[in-house]
Amino acid sequence: MMTQTKPTVHLTPQQIVKYHREGFLVLESITTPEDVELIRELLDGLFDRYEQLPKDLTVDLGEEIGHKGKLRSPQINNPIQLEPRLAETLYYRNAMHVAEQLLGEGVRNTWNHAILKPPHNGRATPWHQDLAYPMRTSKDPNILRFGCNFWMPLQKATVESGCMQFIPYSHLSNLRPHFPAGHNPNNYTLETDEVDPRLAVAGPIPAGGCTIHSPKTLHYTAPNDTDVPRRTFILNIAHPLE
Repeated sequence: MMTQTKPTVHLTPQQIVKYHREGFLVLESITTPEDVELIRELLDGLFDRYEQLPKDLTVDLGEEIGHKGKLRSPQINNPIQLEPRLAETLYYRNAMHVAEQLLGEGVRNTWNHAILKPPHNGRATPWHQDLAYPMRTSKDPNILRFGCNFWMPLQKATVESGCMQFIPYSHLSNLRPHFPAGHNPNNYTLETDEVDPRLAVAGPIPAGGCTIHSPKTLHYTAPNDTDVPRRTFILNIAHPLE
C-alpha cells in the first residue's frame, strides 16, 4: 500500500490571476523525482502491454483509428482504471489541490490519459481546444467549462521533444470549429485552423514539472525529434455537470 501524502504545492495569488487571465500556467515542479519515477514505472508497465489492453482504452493519436502499422503517438485512456495506484501519487494529490485553488472546492478527476511519443515519431499534435472532444457528443456548452487540464512529463520536455505550446488569451473566445486531423475522418485527433503560431508561448519543463490550461485554451505539441521517448500523464479536473 502506498503512503498517503498531503499536498505540497500551493499557488500564489499572482499565479492564480495569471492562469485565469492567460488561460494557462507553467509550474517547474508539481511533485518529487521519486514520485515521477513511480509514475513512470506504473505507466511503463501499461505501455509495455499496450497491445493487450482493452481496445476502448487505447488509441494512436498519430495515425488512423485501428491501423496496424507503427505506433506514432499511442495513448492510454483512463490509466487509473487499469492502475489505481496512480490516484495515490503525490502528483495526483497536488493536482487536485491546485485545481481547488483555481476552481473552488468540489472538483473531480473527470478524465485522465497517458501519451507516449516515441523517438522521432514524426507526428505533431495539431492546434486544438480540449473542449472540442466532449462537445462531439454533447451540445451543452457548459460541459467541462469550469475545468483545468494538468500535463506532466515523465522526462524533460523541450520544444524538440514536444513540450506544450499555448496561445495566450485564446480561452476568452468561443470554441472554434474542429475537424479530424488532416480532414481524414478516420483520425481520432481533432484540429482547428487559422492559428497564428507566432503568438505561441512554449512551456519547456523538467520531469515532474507541469502545465495547466483551460479546456478552451488553444495548444499544440510538436513531434518528438529527440532520441528519448516523451511520456506524459494528463489529468482533467473539473466541476462536472450533474
